[in-house]
Amino acid sequence: MTEIQLTKSQFAQLQIDNLTSKDMPYFENWDAHEVGLFNAIVNAVDYDNEFTFNMRGWSRQRVVNGTGGMIEVNEMNGDELYHLFSCYLSRLPKAVFESLKEVS
Repeated sequence: MTEIQLTKSQFAQLQIDNLTSKDMPYFENWDAHEVGLFNAIVNAVDYDNEFTFNMRGWSRQRVVNGTGGMIEVNEMNGDELYHLFSCYLSRLPKAVFESLKEVS
């Protein structure tokens, strides 16, 4: 397992934790590195709809510019984000999940 896999996994798990523990609406402020992780996750998941299409464009532009971004998590996109992150985590090898338990 590479360091990048673990970082993306940790980011996805953190976002799921936020989605299940915070009251909506709330804002996520991601730095350039976190936007890059989000972009990689969106591109890795075989989950295509209007939401992911828009998120790919949003995150790709910020990766190209090297900037962070702010996203409002609300009832309109919360389920979509949860599904995106959970799909990503569900397709990872079991060793990644065991490493996540060791880190937390």
